[in-house]
Amino acid sequence: MTDHNHWQLIRAADYCCPAPPTVTRLQHGWRWTLRILGLRGKDRVEVGDNTALPGYREFEREGAVNVLRESVADWLEETDNGVSFLLDPPFSGTAAIARDCAWKQGWMILTPPDIDLIREVQVDKWWQQQQLYSGPWLIDNLARYLLRSTEGLRFIRALLPRLLQGEFGRGLVVCDSWAFAFLQRAWPLEPPRVYCFAPAGQALLRQLGLKGSDRQLGRLAARARGNVGVALALWACHLDQNRQLPELPVDEEESVAFVLFALLLHRGLNGEALQQVLPIMAPDQLNIQLFRLAKLGIVERNKEYWRLSVHGYLAVRDFLGSRDYLLDGF
Repeated sequence: MTDHNHWQLIRAADYCCPAPPTVTRLQHGWRWTLRILGLRGKDRVEVGDNTALPGYREFEREGAVNVLRESVADWLEETDNGVSFLLDPPFSGTAAIARDCAWKQGWMILTPPDIDLIREVQVDKWWQQQQLYSGPWLIDNLARYLLRSTEGLRFIRALLPRLLQGEFGRGLVVCDSWAFAFLQRAWPLEPPRVYCFAPAGQALLRQLGLKGSDRQLGRLAARARGNVGVALALWACHLDQNRQLPELPVDEEESVAFVLFALLLHRGLNGEALQQVLPIMAPDQLNIQLFRLAKLGIVERNKEYWRLSVHGYLAVRDFLGSRDYLLDGF
């Protein structure tokens, strides 16, 4: 930990991914060429002294929590009862930071609606179940309040105006960056207060315990798109010279893109919910794709939930981008 805290909270519209040096852009093109040829390549990394490298979920969050707590204090001084949004790119740890902040301040963490409440658009019933007190609250994952289906979007469309009007009081809404990009297309209004943590650069990566040259950490920050968790996972992978990052074959069929986009949009789903948002796929076909993607290291299963793996995330993002899918801004 350095003496200076390098965590920053910014307006989401101001987020800008770290620019890669020229050599990184050339290497990215070379890796893409190797993939097309059916070959694999791996950057050389001077590992340095990284004996105490944290895992991508276990990094020190105190600095980020302090920054968020100070910002929340400013928001609460505003006169209206509206909510603020905090965007959470996959594996960034933003939701965990928000939960730490809420626990320290004694906020209520709201419980997501179950599938029946979502289908029946029971916003009032969901609210009554929260057993609220008079203080602020936290929604730590707005993606759990929707399903990408005709019935599954009515709940979130009914909830958002009431949140923005302050009907439920002051609160902080953490929203997955992919879900937020989708909601911006599906719902016409732009929330007035949307924030995110600034992209991780060399200084923040050093604060979190990574040891390397400016060039190495600059390349890492650029490749991870400023995402702390992804940067830590990539760095650990590079330190293990026997480990390759998973890749998707360039000739994957379109059904694979359907599955991956659904998992990203919802921050993971169980098999039943995934079938509901992908009714065009037969159950046996969906299961085959999930198990095949798990074998490739692209997705993983946590109890009944399927989700993307941190090591496969960038490959999936590139894959969906190459097929003109809606991407997040991170």
